[in-house]
Amino acid sequence: MTAVGARPGSMALAARGWAAAATVALPIVSLAPRPGRPGTGADPVDALAAELHDRAVGGFVDGLQVAALLEAQGVTDRDARVGYGYADVFALAGAVHRRLSGREEPPARRRARRHGWRELLHGGLYLLPSVLFPAVITAAPRPPVLAIVAAGLLGWVWSGGLTWLAHQHVNAGDEPAAGRLLARGSVLGVAAAGALGAAITAVSGDPIAAVLVPAVTVYQLAATVLLFFRDEAWLVTLMAPAVVAGGGFVLAGDWPPVAAIVPAVVSIAVTFGVALSRALQVPGAAGPGASGSGRLRTVMRGRWGTFALVVLSTALLAALVLLPQAPLLAHHFDVLLATVPLVVSMGFVEWRARRFGERARELLHDPWGPPGFRWRLWWWLALDVGACALVAGAGAAVVLAALGEAGRLTPAVAAMAAASVLLAGAVLLVFVLAAHGGYLRLCVALAAALVAHTAFLGSVALLLGLLVAALLPSLGRVRQYR
Repeated sequence: MTAVGARPGSMALAARGWAAAATVALPIVSLAPRPGRPGTGADPVDALAAELHDRAVGGFVDGLQVAALLEAQGVTDRDARVGYGYADVFALAGAVHRRLSGREEPPARRRARRHGWRELLHGGLYLLPSVLFPAVITAAPRPPVLAIVAAGLLGWVWSGGLTWLAHQHVNAGDEPAAGRLLARGSVLGVAAAGALGAAITAVSGDPIAAVLVPAVTVYQLAATVLLFFRDEAWLVTLMAPAVVAGGGFVLAGDWPPVAAIVPAVVSIAVTFGVALSRALQVPGAAGPGASGSGRLRTVMRGRWGTFALVVLSTALLAALVLLPQAPLLAHHFDVLLATVPLVVSMGFVEWRARRFGERARELLHDPWGPPGFRWRLWWWLALDVGACALVAGAGAAVVLAALGEAGRLTPAVAAMAAASVLLAGAVLLVFVLAAHGGYLRLCVALAAALVAHTAFLGSVALLLGLLVAALLPSLGRVRQYR
């Protein structure tokens, strides 16, 4: 969902270190074939690796040297994306270096399948904080509605803004700086959550808020960091004690709430510590001569307006999802169960949004031409929206059947479940529109749906229509997928 940022002076910054390093010479020689040349096949990356193998004397120490040679020959980030399917020159150089050094990449299809499975699991990982809720509700004199909504809004917006900023560092070729930014931002987010929880406790007199708000935020930020670095296995492992404690509380029926709350809080704290350690130990050399704030200013030059729209659109989406639930939670707390299918389906929505962009790029050389390109994109988008709604609908049917069997099905819960099904499709459109850089149009659509809110189901239906209208100017433009 992030736009690829510029890499200001990246090679110039690295050149100082390379000048004193023990590297091989890279003179350009003739194009005559040499022994041991890699086979080119049909893959353009293989062809590029073969060309560099022929033109460079000696081997390459690392991917950075390959990137230096590619940039010296005029290869740009756009060339890497359009011609080879990689995010930037650094990603392309890494792939070339692996092939030149004999370390073959896993087949693309296998890599994509692994990536897809990780995304599909994200929905369940987003749901893990709910293990706290049964014990918290039992311990609280009344449902902590304000604390739940406040924690959700703060964690959602803070995580979204922080992730976007971190991706700007990654796009600029500085993943260690992205890790440091995530670590510092996460600590600040927890401090803000602690202050917010204390303020809610002071106003409402409910001590649960002072624990619940920072605890939920800590988990959201820890999950944000670990998912950013694709460490889903760590997140599942570290949160297992909390899941066991929460499940034990529900199944036992006679446990004191503290028996579930304490292990859950400890597990969340440990997860946050591991996430910070992971963020601060990203391998790679930091660029010389600039502080963390200096690097952020350089990377974000001319992009602060976009960042403001990213934060605003995230806040508006969070408000549209969470605020309509607030009046219902005080007397119909089962309404949270109706939103479970939406949360679980978010992994599927992420996967379909990524695949939509990939398939659009595959169509760039389609012989049908621009009219066929646009028509097929709209057709695929309609199918993906329907698939997202179907997945959320299947989960909603299970939840509603279980509540009906228990005699706890109410019109409010049914309406929330129906709105959640539509919202799954709407979130896919949000992702696609954001991938086009249409943050301003996205903010307008979300704000209109929020202002026109009379019933949650109606506002989500309106949002779907507004998002489709917002996508009309950009969906068929070829440049959006390069």
